Amino acid sequence: MKYVIILYLCSFVNKPVCYQNSVVPLEFNDYNSCILQGYVQAHNLLSKELDDVVNEKLLHVKFECKPVGKKI
Repeated sequence: MKYVIILYLCSFVNKPVCYQNSVVPLEFNDYNSCILQGYVQAHNLLSKELDDVVNEKLLHVKFECKPVGKKI
């Protein structure tokens, strides 16, 4: 089964709110490969944000690996 990563950019200023999501345009052959790459992608996403924005909005990245083509 193939998997894709879905990233959610979230803020914890008042209450947890996730306001952006994106699908990483890569497919992985197994869950383990997907989840490990999810941490890399989360790091890359936060690294693109300015430090003061991350600190001000208390940003973090949530992610999940979902099977491709599986109906839920």
